[in-house]
Amino acid sequence: MLVVMVGCKNEVTNIVKRATDPERVPTMTSHDVQTVISDDGRTRYRITTPTWLMFEEARKPHWIFPQGVKAEELDSAFETISSIKCDSAYYDELAQLWDLQGNVNITNIEGDVIQTNQLFWNQNEHKLYSESFIHIEKAGRIIEGYGYESNEQLTTYTLHRVEAIFPVDESRFH
Repeated sequence: MLVVMVGCKNEVTNIVKRATDPERVPTMTSHDVQTVISDDGRTRYRITTPTWLMFEEARKPHWIFPQGVKAEELDSAFETISSIKCDSAYYDELAQLWDLQGNVNITNIEGDVIQTNQLFWNQNEHKLYSESFIHIEKAGRIIEGYGYESNEQLTTYTLHRVEAIFPVDESRFH
């Protein structure tokens, strides 16, 4: 008969604490994200992004979307009724302020197309705004200018410095 004795000894595990800068090192990094947001028990929004960096321990907690983000508002059949897409985005959690940058493309529920290089969305004030150049394609005309304010649905807006309004001959496109 062979008896095997197993001995145990107190193993010492060394944990090395490494200082990290919460301003430069994210608390969480997510890749290839697609998430839905519900409101009143109904799925209303879909957010898609290649990279989502969360800096929850920074002095000003924030999120960064360095490779862009796409947000879609969905109807009850999960069809997109409006969308916002940009090359990169920054979200300040405390101020509830989004800074969308680079090729910001918006399609609202009325089918208007809005394009700019920078757009801010202040969720506390329920408005979107920009001082950048704005290009708007709206039912038979194109409007261009600088300085923009809008409601969250992007259906009521003001263009502060209108540079041009072009009528569009819709028959050319049919």
